[in-house]
Amino acid sequence: MQHSDSVQYLERAGFHFKPAESPDLWTHLESRFGGAGIVGPKFAPMSASFVAELIGQGEDVLLEALVEMHRRSGALGRVVQVIDLPYVVGTGAAIPLAKADPARVLRLIDQPGTPKERIVHVVPASADDIPVTTRMTATGGLYPDGHTAGYFDLRPGGPETGDDESAVAWLATRDEIAALLSEMEANLDDVTIRSRKETEDMIAKAGRLLR
Repeated sequence: MQHSDSVQYLERAGFHFKPAESPDLWTHLESRFGGAGIVGPKFAPMSASFVAELIGQGEDVLLEALVEMHRRSGALGRVVQVIDLPYVVGTGAAIPLAKADPARVLRLIDQPGTPKERIVHVVPASADDIPVTTRMTATGGLYPDGHTAGYFDLRPGGPETGDDESAVAWLATRDEIAALLSEMEANLDDVTIRSRKETEDMIAKAGRLLR
């Protein structure tokens, strides 16, 4: 089904599809290509036209998945689509937490002091040990208003880079970890998901491991 046909199908079913080029959504998706986050999967540097092409590919497969879901169930929900590409798009940087050496796993706060701050598990690794990936994962579905559907996110890597971050450990270089520790230290007074002492303990433990 063509892109426009899929959009029209959803409209006839009573849903509005929010296009990726909507300013707020585009800004969010485009930020994924700017090295968003100090640790975790990252897209490789690429031209603006290539960024637009990848976002468009993700939108197309999400649309198809949403239409198929509605045809099958009569409703819309969350969809996750893994796209295999014939070229490297970034780094995977993710391993199952259960397979990581517990003695080397650090619990840190990503994007500390912001509304998006979150606990992440991080394992120190050399740059050569962080694998590249030819896959990207697009997520989308129904928005909270109940009648608008569209993109949620786009990330390099497969389903291991999904939302259940409690089950994933990010591979990160020492420089990346040191940068995140500096960011945590600079935002000690603004972190809300852990107390100041807990945050300081995280920083201290990571510092000892990096020595």
